[in-house]
Amino acid sequence: MSADLNARAAVFRALSHPARLTLLRLIWSEPLSGETLARLMNLAPATVSHHLAGLAEAGLTTVRQEGHHRLHGANRAALDVTLAALIRGEANMPAPEDPYRARVLRAFLKDGRLTRIPAQRKKRDVILHELANLFEPGRTYTEREVSDALAGLHPDFFTLRRELVGLGLLAREKGVYWRVKAGEAVPTLPSS
Repeated sequence: MSADLNARAAVFRALSHPARLTLLRLIWSEPLSGETLARLMNLAPATVSHHLAGLAEAGLTTVRQEGHHRLHGANRAALDVTLAALIRGEANMPAPEDPYRARVLRAFLKDGRLTRIPAQRKKRDVILHELANLFEPGRTYTEREVSDALAGLHPDFFTLRRELVGLGLLAREKGVYWRVKAGEAVPTLPSS
């Protein structure tokens, strides 16, 4: 089967459960956190997380970090495709979320907090790339600001800060930190 055919079939699988349709209805007009969705649907947070993962894997939702919460929204571009266009293969479906990444995030992030720092390097890198989204490219941060942002997610913010710098996601110079842009060869302090 072609990748495009698999992507189109994934949409049908994702929409085949009533809870997933309800989730899409709830996040249609504004992104909501998993905790809010669990409360609105009167479901366990783990159940909501499972259904959100199914929608994300089909590319039907968007996720953004806002403070300590991950906000889930409807991917309108993917959902505006007509059924006929989807069946005929005329629609360009968005690339689905990486299933491995989604599983790692579900396993280690609960209620907007990091439950533990993964020991396995590959999983740790997934988490660190997600945490790097807390910091805006082009903006500088004091060490205290970086520590405070990370401490809100996990008590061992020292390790997280060191790992983000070590992986090249954050750069540090004279107590000033900044997000390294993708493909940036030599991190330089952004101009303020």
